[in-house]
Amino acid sequence: MLRKIFRWIPADTRKTVTHALVTSHLDYGNTLYAGTTAKLQNRLQHIQNASARLILDVPRNSHISAHLRHLHWLPVSKRITFRLLTHAHKALHNKGPEYLNRRLSFYVPTRLLRSSGLALAAVPRIRRSTAGGRSFSFLAAKTWNSVPTSLRTTQDHSTFRRLLKTWLFEQQ
Repeated sequence: MLRKIFRWIPADTRKTVTHALVTSHLDYGNTLYAGTTAKLQNRLQHIQNASARLILDVPRNSHISAHLRHLHWLPVSKRITFRLLTHAHKALHNKGPEYLNRRLSFYVPTRLLRSSGLALAAVPRIRRSTAGGRSFSFLAAKTWNSVPTSLRTTQDHSTFRRLLKTWLFEQQ
């Protein structure tokens, strides 16, 4: 329905409307998508691609990656990682909600090791690879530990978000 009226609307207005109606829904609670199947993430990626094509008035059969970069949008899987890691950063620095702060903690070795200053998260043991492997505490800790040390040791949240987004764009 939006495609019918978007021809007469400027691109910046199209971006604002699309963000309000579509991408905000993709981002709402997308940390919950962290353990989902590739099929569901592909469906969400299809929605994001259609939104980008709508904003930039790009034909359906053209490649979308460059256009997503132009809009400075991460692909859905990277958006999920971005949100998961921003929540993890808040939780590890006790700036998030209490129920998340209790789920994550820094790894503290019992004796002095070389890994002591790496700001690693403690990965909880899981009993089942299906349900436990999709929990926030497990996924956030595993993903946090895969990030470069320079990102993990960043204290300021806005700086962390900026550096994380740059790092995720470089991973593509």
